[in-house]
Amino acid sequence: MADFAQPYWAEWSRLIIERYDLREGPKGEWHGPCPHCGYNDTPSTRFWISERDGLVKVHCRQCEDFQAIIKALAADGVWPDLGPIKSNVVKINPFASDANGAALAVAPPAPPDPAPDPFEPYYMRKGVELLGARLDGLDVVIPLFNTARDRVGWQRITPDGTKRFNPGLSKDGGVFGVVGKGLTRGGAIWVAEGWATACSVHMATSRPVIFALDAGNMPAVCNAIEAEWPEARLRIAADNDEKGLAAARATGKPYAVPALPGADWNDVHASAGLSAVKAGLAEHRLVQVKRLFTHLDDLVIRQPEWLIDGLIEVSTLAMCFGAAGSGKSFAVLDMALCIASGTPYHGHSVQQGSVFYIAGEGLSGMSRRAAAWQKHHEVGKGQAQFYLSNRAVIMSDPDAVDVLRAEIAALVEVAGKPRLLVIDTLARSLGGASENDGKDVNEFIVACDSIKEEHGCTVMLVHHSGHQSKERARGASQINAALDHEFRIDAVGDNLVTLTFTKQKEDAMPEPKAFTKLPIEMMTADMEHVSSIVLEFTADMPGRGAAGMSAGTRKIINLIKELAINGEIERDILRKTYMSRFDTGNRDTTKRKFNRDMNGTIEDGLARQENGIISMVNEDME
Repeated sequence: MADFAQPYWAEWSRLIIERYDLREGPKGEWHGPCPHCGYNDTPSTRFWISERDGLVKVHCRQCEDFQAIIKALAADGVWPDLGPIKSNVVKINPFASDANGAALAVAPPAPPDPAPDPFEPYYMRKGVELLGARLDGLDVVIPLFNTARDRVGWQRITPDGTKRFNPGLSKDGGVFGVVGKGLTRGGAIWVAEGWATACSVHMATSRPVIFALDAGNMPAVCNAIEAEWPEARLRIAADNDEKGLAAARATGKPYAVPALPGADWNDVHASAGLSAVKAGLAEHRLVQVKRLFTHLDDLVIRQPEWLIDGLIEVSTLAMCFGAAGSGKSFAVLDMALCIASGTPYHGHSVQQGSVFYIAGEGLSGMSRRAAAWQKHHEVGKGQAQFYLSNRAVIMSDPDAVDVLRAEIAALVEVAGKPRLLVIDTLARSLGGASENDGKDVNEFIVACDSIKEEHGCTVMLVHHSGHQSKERARGASQINAALDHEFRIDAVGDNLVTLTFTKQKEDAMPEPKAFTKLPIEMMTADMEHVSSIVLEFTADMPGRGAAGMSAGTRKIINLIKELAINGEIERDILRKTYMSRFDTGNRDTTKRKFNRDMNGTIEDGLARQENGIISMVNEDME
C-alpha cells in the first residue's frame, strides 16, 4: 500500500497539460517546457509526460532531475501533496487500468455501498441538483416530452432508485426528458441514458442535456430529434456497459464513454468530481460511427457541395499528377491560395477556408511562389489562411500521422477546420513505403481518409506521371481507384501549361484549361531582386495535333506519315515497325506500349482504324 498520494493520470494529466500548454506527439506523450529547468527546444521538446500503469510519469532529457520536477509541479498545484498519507489509506483513482484495460485492483477491497437511506431523495443520493424535475414527497418527478415540445408523461424515481413511468406512456416516436435550459434546434446537445447522468453532464458542461430514459430508447430519441431538428449536433454521453455502448454506436453519433467498465458519467462525478466529467467529455471519441445500412426511403439526394465550383467537391480525395517540371506544384498552389483567400479560381467560385499545405519537395521555392501569387492577385497579409509545413510528413508512419493530427488540431484552434489539405508529393510522403505496393498504398489512403473524415476537408495529392506513359499517374492501381477527382498537368513548350481532368467520380468531366506562365518580379527584405511565376488563364487551348500531343501519339503519327501509302497503312505493319524502332528490351512490354499509344491516338480523334487499316484524320497535321 502506497504511503503517498499517487499522481493518477485521469486526475492530474489534464491539469499538467493545461498548466504548461503541452502538445501531444508522438501519441501518448505530451511535450513542452520543463517545469524545473525550463528547457524547451520546440518542436522536439525534451520534457514530456506519459501514462504508465494509470499514473503520470515525467521525463526530461535536459536536467533529468525528476525530484526537482515533481517539486515544481506540486508548487504549481498540478501534483498531489508530497507529504505522507497519515491514515495510510490509498485513494484509488477509478480510471486507472492495467495494460489490458482492466480496472486495477484496490487493496484492501472497498466496503460495499451502504443501503440507500429511505428518507434521502434520489437526487441527493446521486449528488446532483434537482434539475428539470420536482419533488413529490421524497420522490423525484421528471416531465417527459416529444420533439414537438409536448409534455407526454412523467418519470418517478423513489429514494432507492426505483423508476416508474405514468400508466399508458408510449416511447414510440421518441420520448425524452430535458435537463438544463436553452435547448434549441441548433447547436451541440448531449444525450444521456438516465436523469442523474444527464444532470452530471449538464453541471459539468452547462449545456442542455436530453436523457433517453434507457439504452434501448436512445437510438429512437436521436432519430426523432435529428428528423425534427436537423441543425442539432448530437453527442452521446454513453454508459460504459454492453447495452450503453451498443446504444451509442447504434445512434451513429459521436460518443464519450468513461474509462472504467460499468461506470456512467454520474459515477465519474461522484468519484472524481465535475472537472473529471468535463475533461472526460472533452477527450471523448469524436469519431463518427456511421450506421452500416440506410433504407432506400431514407436516402437523401443532395446537390454537390463544391470546394471549387464545377471542379473539386468538398470532403473528397483528389490528385494532380504530371511530369517533372510540368508545373503541377504551381497549379495546385494556385488552387490552394484561391481557397485560402476566397479568390475565384479562374472564373470558378470557391469555398473560402484554411489550407494546410505539406510540402515535401521544392520547399525553398514555395515562399517565392506564394509571394508572387499574392502580389499578382493583390492579396495582402492576413487575407489568406494558408499554412505551409516546414518538412515532409511520412504518411506511412503511424507515429508521424499522429503528430500531423495533433498539429492540425492545434492549428484548428487558431485557423478553424481546414477546407483543403495538400500533400506534395505522394512519393515523398510515402517515405520507405512503395507506391507500387498495394498494401503500402492502401495504408497511405486510409491515413488520408481518416484526416478527411475527421475534419470534413478535401485532401489533394500531388504525384508524378508514369514512367512508360505520361497519360497516367505513377504507382499502384489502388491510387486511382480511391480518387474522386484526378487531373493531369502538361507543359506545352516553354510558356504554356494545360490542366486536363482524367477522372470525375460523380460529375461531368470539366473542359481542359490552359495557362500561360507570367513572370513576377519581387524584392526581398534585403532589397534584392527575385522572381517567380504565376499561372494566368488563357482561352487559347493548344490542339492535340500541335504542341499538346503526347510523346506516344507523336511517335504513331510520325510513323503513319512515313509508312502510309495513299494515306493508309496496315496496323500489323505499323506495329512491327514501331516494335523494331522503339524496342524496350522486352517484347511484351513494347507490344503493350504500342497498343496503348495506338489506341490513344485513335481515341483522341487523330487517326482512324477500319478493317485493320490505319489512316490519319488530318493529313496536314504538323
